[in-house]
Amino acid sequence: MFIESVVVSGPELPDASVYFTKGANVVQGGSDTGKSYIVQCIKFALGATEPPKPIALSRGYTSVKLKFENDDGSIFTLERPLVTNAKATLVDENGIVSILGAKHSAKRTDTISSHFLRKMGLDGKLLLSGAESLNSSSFSFRDFEKTLLIDESRIVADYSPLGTGQNSEKTKEKSILKLLLTGQDDSAVKGAKRDLASKVLLKHKVDAVEEVVRKFYPDDDGAQLQELQRLDSFKSQVTVRLGLAEAELKSAFESSGDLFEQKARRISELEVAEIKVSEDKALLSRFSMLGQKYESDRQRLVGIEQAATLLDASDTVLCPTCGNKFDSDTCTSDVDDIRKGVSFELDRISKNIHELSEAQGSLSAAIERNTSSAQSSKAAIATLEKQIASELQDSVQAVSDLKELSSCIKHDWTALEERVAAKTKLTEELKRLGLLLLEEQDGYTADSFEDAVKPLVSEIQSILGRWGFPNYLPVDFDFKTRDITIGGSARGHFESPRVS
Repeated sequence: MFIESVVVSGPELPDASVYFTKGANVVQGGSDTGKSYIVQCIKFALGATEPPKPIALSRGYTSVKLKFENDDGSIFTLERPLVTNAKATLVDENGIVSILGAKHSAKRTDTISSHFLRKMGLDGKLLLSGAESLNSSSFSFRDFEKTLLIDESRIVADYSPLGTGQNSEKTKEKSILKLLLTGQDDSAVKGAKRDLASKVLLKHKVDAVEEVVRKFYPDDDGAQLQELQRLDSFKSQVTVRLGLAEAELKSAFESSGDLFEQKARRISELEVAEIKVSEDKALLSRFSMLGQKYESDRQRLVGIEQAATLLDASDTVLCPTCGNKFDSDTCTSDVDDIRKGVSFELDRISKNIHELSEAQGSLSAAIERNTSSAQSSKAAIATLEKQIASELQDSVQAVSDLKELSSCIKHDWTALEERVAAKTKLTEELKRLGLLLLEEQDGYTADSFEDAVKPLVSEIQSILGRWGFPNYLPVDFDFKTRDITIGGSARGHFESPRVS
């Protein structure tokens, strides 16, 4: 594949064209004849950001079109408006039109760069751009363009035509040359870069753990272990003393057994008395309600008795309600029988009321006796509790104090033990991380391509011979400068003999 022609076009202007042939082409001419403009047009069409600097003859031209011819004779064209960052229009070998972006992106396929790299089998290649940092970049067509287009300034420059002369680009220049000569890129650097990043992350983790230990666990390890041993010993002593105190308390309880039995009896008596008082009060309440019922029945019978008296005198007494005279002929009941029945019931109810009153008096007396008995039991229980407390107080207090002391010691021991364990865990983690840091990392060293350079040097030497280039032997390649040497001198320093 080669560039067959470069054509610039503009409205109402004739096309301006330059044609090339297969192989190396040299754009030459006098000063200010447009040599640089032609080269800049090619660069811009192939993806440069800025269009060529205008010259007098370029006024009015608005687009540039490159025509490419493949080895099989097929043709495709690439046209781009002469505007900053403009997209290009591709018409492929089959006449299919597509729009290509100017900026290279390893993730996109619709760019000028990806199109040409794909045609050359160089798409997706990775370049090593930092030997120590292991940084990498994707190979773009702009990288390849440095070997495709070489202007006058780069021909006579003291630096390699593969780059810009910046020392920071030497690694990338070697990577480009290796890729072009061997077809092998430096994609393996990605794995090494990940390992390096992992190493850096590991170092940050070590620093972070060290900072945590330094900030939160500044105590001396030996002093902490001694304090743990001291607390452990103290805890054991308190445990022994607590066992003895509990044994003494148990013995004191056994010695006070009679008092506890008396207290239990008194409590039982109190419960019985309180139950009796409660039951008697409930019964007394029911008796009161029964007395109210008896009184109600008595009042009702008295009313009946008065009504019978009025009924007996009905011939002379008017009805107290309506004032009418009572018709004695309509009454079928015997008033005397009514009076006798009422009198009998009144006597019976009066007897019941009397008996109920006596029962209430008896219940009240029983409640008073049982209440007094309950109060007596409570007083006796209080006295017994004081006696028990006086006999057990010292032993109970001793056990309580020792339990509290044991709890405090256990708390302090546990807190310190957890602190020591946490610091130990962090220290062990530091040791583990330190061992990982000491492990040698598999770095990345770009493959040597010295053997691949030899055919290139041989070809250059052959070309110089065909050209009749004076004093060109020997031709060699200087890996330090990424450039050839001619006749023992750097390419940029070579001077041909003067013709007299």
